[in-house]
Amino acid sequence: MDNTDVREAPAEERSYRLRSFARFRNDDRVRFLTLAGIIDVKDYENHLWLGFDYSARATSSEDGATTTQRMSDINKAIFHLQKATELCPTDSRPYFQLGTALGARNSLMNKDGDGTEEYAELAQIADALKRSAQIETVAVKLGIHDIHDLAICLNGLATTLCKMGELDSAVDVISEWAECGSIRSVLAFEDLTHQKLENNIPSFEWIKANGRDVAVTTFGNVPVFEEADISLIRASADRRFAQANGAQTSRYTMQYEGNAEVHLDDLCKNDPALKERMDSILTEKIYPLVRAAFKDQGINGDYPPPLGALSVYDSIFVRYNGDVARKAGRIGASQPLHQDGGMYSVNIALNAHKDDASDGNGFTGGGTFLEALTIGDEETVKRPVAPGHALLHRTTQRHAGAPTTSGIRDILVIFLTARRPEIPLHNEFTYGIETAMRLQTMAKELQSRADLIRTIDLARSYDPMNSEMSYWLGVHLMQGDSDNPSDERWEEICRGVEALEAAIKLNPADARAHYHLGMAISARHKYAMRTKRAHLLPPAADAAGRIIEAFEEASRLETKCAEAGCKNGINIAAGYLSLGDFMARLRSFEKAIKYLSQVEITLGNAGQLDEPWARGMLEEMHRVMTYCESESAKISENAIT
Repeated sequence: MDNTDVREAPAEERSYRLRSFARFRNDDRVRFLTLAGIIDVKDYENHLWLGFDYSARATSSEDGATTTQRMSDINKAIFHLQKATELCPTDSRPYFQLGTALGARNSLMNKDGDGTEEYAELAQIADALKRSAQIETVAVKLGIHDIHDLAICLNGLATTLCKMGELDSAVDVISEWAECGSIRSVLAFEDLTHQKLENNIPSFEWIKANGRDVAVTTFGNVPVFEEADISLIRASADRRFAQANGAQTSRYTMQYEGNAEVHLDDLCKNDPALKERMDSILTEKIYPLVRAAFKDQGINGDYPPPLGALSVYDSIFVRYNGDVARKAGRIGASQPLHQDGGMYSVNIALNAHKDDASDGNGFTGGGTFLEALTIGDEETVKRPVAPGHALLHRTTQRHAGAPTTSGIRDILVIFLTARRPEIPLHNEFTYGIETAMRLQTMAKELQSRADLIRTIDLARSYDPMNSEMSYWLGVHLMQGDSDNPSDERWEEICRGVEALEAAIKLNPADARAHYHLGMAISARHKYAMRTKRAHLLPPAADAAGRIIEAFEEASRLETKCAEAGCKNGINIAAGYLSLGDFMARLRSFEKAIKYLSQVEITLGNAGQLDEPWARGMLEEMHRVMTYCESESAKISENAIT
């Protein structure tokens, strides 16, 4: 037998083999990656994966590591990722992971009470994400990468710039991010050079509330989807769910028992026939339908239609399984009140309700709860008139998925945005709606209250017709220091009341806004009394009337929401406590006792009497109640004598 030595494989190959092997390991993956890095110190992939693994270990919530251990891991991650960027400055991944790791270190420092270096590092995070976005943009334009990773990077960069207070730069990045959303989908976009005739689209009519346009519903013999289209998409979704075998098939993280989702783009990538059919439906029916339905909105004082071509921002096949949801303890398969991304939402029914099914085997419950309908006489939950028909509304219209209480309800939701127009007008901002939404979301992540309010103010300027901007501005303005007697704090409180009043004017059906307005008027009056500014306000009796009106409307609207299974979760009991306390200060003790007595009743009806916060509320209620009863008794005795 030949004893000749076998030649050692090149270092690059041995390192690559070890790195590949490490990916199938769990506890000792870092050890194998470290060894791969020692064998080939010039291969940046070793540093990239070491950085990624150390970062994942530092941010894991499952290993029970101490803050010190996590900080050690995140510092190792940063070291390796910086090394990777030095060895290969043309790969976007190390820069993105470096920005993410630096952000994770900031979070760890804040949790440990040491945030002194945070703002020094924000510039480093922004630089890393900027570089990643630059490289990723080139890769997307060349068709090497899809746009998903670039969108994630731009979102992180915009958030970081908001934290740095560079709001103008953040808006520029958000605009790029929104533009990514308009070209992300593989589905066809609108052809503005060839307008479709309106007589070829489904018939439609507006659903209104007190004269306000709320949503569009299609009807008649021309549905959005034919029966064959419904069969095609449901079969494709069934295959995808079967392949997933219970694993999550949606990129959205807010998932609930009984809900299953899959993105239409993902289905179309594996089903050319579905892709071809969806492109035809979008261009022949959906885009012309949206243009026809919303063409007069700008004239009526609402959002004007976009100048750029309509396109798919995202689209999701949603399966609500009422039986699974009820077994999990929910009242049904549903979605909470929310706004959507993009500009328009198109909700297409794919199967029938039990009341409409010819064989009686349809689902029960379900539909779209439209918050705006709580102020009128219309039913608050709407469903398309039949499978294949649609319900359309602006994404800013607050809505919820009403609980499907039994059976399966399948729908396809298409979120539409628009591409940037080739020659935009100087006063036309294509992505104003989405810019405002992103700014408002990012504002909540800011540490500085002043920065938070400034960011929401800016969001409001980009979309002044979205009541959410005024609502959140009002809420955050009222959350300042009530013991601060300065003129600045007084102006904040007055602005908070005005912002909540503006929110109600824009959306009079928002129970939250009415509730917080009542609390804000009460807080403003108490603050004015304490700081000797009462002469600047209307009489206390007028304030009491407005508070009563606000809380009663909040309670009425919230009751309608709860009846549909789509409540906001506002604390009505706290409203009664605040109102009772206000009446006690006005020495209107009988009214105070009437409102205070509702606190325990409301908590009991909600099943919240045993909650720790509820016990504290009851203690405060009993304290004020005892005072009111004592003072009321004194008044009665004086009247007798």
